[in-house]
Amino acid sequence: MNFSADFLPTTWLWMSHFLYASLLIWAVWKAPWYHLKNSQDTHVLLASCVILWLVWRNGAGVTPGMEFHLLLVTTITLMFGWPFAILCVSLAQLGLTIEGQADWATYSLNTLCNGIIPVWITYGMYWLAYTWLPRHFFIYIFVTSFAGSALAMLASRLSGLSILLSSGTYSLTELGDEPLFIIIMLFPEAFTNGLVMTVLVTYRPQWVSSFSDKHFLYGK
Repeated sequence: MNFSADFLPTTWLWMSHFLYASLLIWAVWKAPWYHLKNSQDTHVLLASCVILWLVWRNGAGVTPGMEFHLLLVTTITLMFGWPFAILCVSLAQLGLTIEGQADWATYSLNTLCNGIIPVWITYGMYWLAYTWLPRHFFIYIFVTSFAGSALAMLASRLSGLSILLSSGTYSLTELGDEPLFIIIMLFPEAFTNGLVMTVLVTYRPQWVSSFSDKHFLYGK
């Protein structure tokens, strides 16, 4: 989503700023900063933020506000945990805003819909799978990565659509068939995140904080 300040009530924008600032402060407080003492971890985190920004730059859409692109937030969350994931999506959205692809007034709302909501959906899926399902490699990949990323995309786009509709910016009639692209985007989002996570846990498991050979592979 790429909201325009011209279409949204000022009260909504201020509420989104407050909510985003609260979550950002919480993320900064909870982030395991000691990991950044390792230069390799720092480089991987910064490179991931740049990749996320580049992916988000390639958005497409017909109706202003209804923008579609891969999120890759599930991969970021599973790699670094939710605090660093919130910081990463914040930097990616900041890059888009600085270069003029998004409004400063809607920075918080864009970050919430494009990044923070998918972060929490992913984290919730991971927690549920880790707590209630057998700890197995294929459950991690197919439930947490594939299904988790599809659900994160769905929640992100439905929340954005709800904002556009409830604010009176558009009606369903005006949007036509464009909301159907939300469903179409679920498979590429799930496939991309699932593929990337499969490669990472196979060849670079040290980059994935949510994965442990002891829990997901040994004795399985």
